[in-house]
Amino acid sequence: MNRQSGTWLGAAAGVAVVVAVVVLIFGYNAPPEFPSLYETGVPTVAGTVAHLEYGPEDCVWILDVATGQSEELFCDSWAWPESWDEDGNLRVHAGNGHEQIWVVDPETGVVLGSDDIWDGPPPEDEEGPPLEEGRLLRSRSSEGRVTLNYGSGSGEVTLIDVEAPRNYRFHTYGITADAAHAWVCDSEDRLLVVALDGSGGPWVVADGISDPVWK
Repeated sequence: MNRQSGTWLGAAAGVAVVVAVVVLIFGYNAPPEFPSLYETGVPTVAGTVAHLEYGPEDCVWILDVATGQSEELFCDSWAWPESWDEDGNLRVHAGNGHEQIWVVDPETGVVLGSDDIWDGPPPEDEEGPPLEEGRLLRSRSSEGRVTLNYGSGSGEVTLIDVEAPRNYRFHTYGITADAAHAWVCDSEDRLLVVALDGSGGPWVVADGISDPVWK
């Protein structure tokens, strides 16, 4: 064995020892695993999700939850899906230095018009009661457990309760239009759904999801 090989092996052994000590002291939990929504016997969940994929241009994609199929809808140098309007069209915030809200047909990708940029605080930050979904869904991460709860008072139920690493979170969530499921995006960039009546889930709809907007 030459001197260089011996030095390399010594360094590798040192790293292994450090990793072992860290695991012993702090413990290690892999991110929780969940079954796919598209396995046999899992119920069909309806919905349409706009989400972002980063690249040379930021591209908004449309995911059909019932089938798991997705298509690219709109790309710009700086873009993300913002919300669905009352007509079922997608409002896309686009432009770097020339911000604009484009109203896009989710079936064709055709830009139908534009809206003014919202120049006040987000609606949930205004005075008055919080959004309904904010009152019904709450996520908490504490001491290696992450939960998603639904309801309030004596009617509150825990939809998801998992052991997870300290940096694992549910960071975006809401309720489906038919009020049958909750959807949630986790810190692994996975989109999950879980039945509100406790009949099943959570299931993974897709991974690699950023800035999801569910309709």
